[in-house]
Amino acid sequence: MNKTRYISSTVTASVLALSCAATWAARSFTPQAGTWAITEELDGKPGRGLAIDVQGNTFFMQVFGYAPNGDATFYTATGQLDGDSITVPLMQYQGGRSFGSDARDAEVLGSPGNVTVSFSNGLQGTVQFPGEPVRAMQRFEMRSNDYVSSYWEKGVRRSFLGTLLDADQNPHGFANISVYKASETLQWQVRIEGLQDAATQTLDCSRVVGKDEYHCTTGQASQSGGPTPLVQSMKLHIANVDLAGQVEVLNQGALQTYTLMGTAVSGGSVVTIGFCTSWADLYVGDMGHCTGPVRPSSGTWVVQDELTFKPGRGIAIDAQNGMALAQIFNYLPDGSPTFHMGSTSYQGVEASLALNRYEGGRTLGGPPASGELAEATGTLALTFRSGAFPQWVSSRVLGQVAFPNESPKPMVRMALEPGASDAQGLLGQWWLRFVADSNKRVVEAVTLSRVEADEAVSADGAVRCSRSNPQSPAQAICEWNRDGVAYKATLFQEANNRSAYSLQVRDRHGNLMGLGDVPLQ
Repeated sequence: MNKTRYISSTVTASVLALSCAATWAARSFTPQAGTWAITEELDGKPGRGLAIDVQGNTFFMQVFGYAPNGDATFYTATGQLDGDSITVPLMQYQGGRSFGSDARDAEVLGSPGNVTVSFSNGLQGTVQFPGEPVRAMQRFEMRSNDYVSSYWEKGVRRSFLGTLLDADQNPHGFANISVYKASETLQWQVRIEGLQDAATQTLDCSRVVGKDEYHCTTGQASQSGGPTPLVQSMKLHIANVDLAGQVEVLNQGALQTYTLMGTAVSGGSVVTIGFCTSWADLYVGDMGHCTGPVRPSSGTWVVQDELTFKPGRGIAIDAQNGMALAQIFNYLPDGSPTFHMGSTSYQGVEASLALNRYEGGRTLGGPPASGELAEATGTLALTFRSGAFPQWVSSRVLGQVAFPNESPKPMVRMALEPGASDAQGLLGQWWLRFVADSNKRVVEAVTLSRVEADEAVSADGAVRCSRSNPQSPAQAICEWNRDGVAYKATLFQEANNRSAYSLQVRDRHGNLMGLGDVPLQ
């Protein structure tokens, strides 16, 4: 990202000002953070693309492309989304840090004009660059051979937290959902646990060829007047860390259709001694007493000691489906803006990527052109963990980066909105698991709508959540007095991370956190 520190200051200022002065149209989805591509330019050759990061209503985009002379260059764009669209200036910078150089702040080079970005759901949209027509864009997908072998061919289990949304987009049930192949028959199945008052169900499924999409139906008899809900069919689409789809539920004689929204928790679980589970993939930040490599949060990262609130260099990391892709937005020794890119399969908590710089690709407003290799630059080393050996723990939002000709440096996943680590960060709608002293348990959809002192509070004041443990600042304890009974729940919230025990349905602005209306075959 070029201006990682620049964005931290300008975006924070704009959010503080605009969130109080304007009412933004709430979205029915959140665009997935990571690498996006212009659909017509997906030809398997080096070209241009977009690294997009949307947090709440804050939009940040890094564009990698080419200058009129063919040199690799980059632009950035940032601002506040109004609903699902934004029009802002593309900005370019010069004079910043190159690999192995001393610390240098960049300065504004200028703007070639405005860019307009619109999203139709969390995976699709359009972009219009200066001097160009509106073009379709989409989330870039990649999968390693190991991932395909494990999850598509062998059908190793993947686990999700999910919720059903009714026609008014209100949450209507919370469930644990697993997708896998039965070991005996190799039949695709989906297992649904804890949905409303329904019993645990297992549906038989088929996978759409070439897609991470599953069509499932029940083998249970349809009791039209049955006392408990019965899932009749499901269509599931898995997109990296998100689950989307449609669900039909038969409830007291009425067939109801819901939208499904969910997030990934883990994949490839194996039960081990000590009531712990070891995963091949872990997508949450609050799974205690367990081992397994985490999948880092895709989006904008920055070297911690380069957060000077001035333009500089940055990193866009995209970790999905057993692959890691990184774009480095930085500068050549003469100060010219450029980008370097690399990808590799990802296992464990470390990745080493061979970085390349390209030339000759498509310019803004220019004719179609593919880039070609200009220079092999060296190796980028990424490590996603915090702390020191042997006490280090794997992390989705903290890590280390070693650029070519530089020693390792701590890096962090960027939080684009203010207050992410205090009570403001707890605001929004959540499915929370409450438990009373009597061990009575209740799963409830709770909207935390305001901040009082250091607490996030529901509209009626009945539920109050605070980050009460300084040793675990990402966690909050929620207290709820219901019918004279005191309940407690643990809420995990850390910018760009996710929980295995609670599910965020909406952010503080009212935007749904899922992918929205993703096309299903």
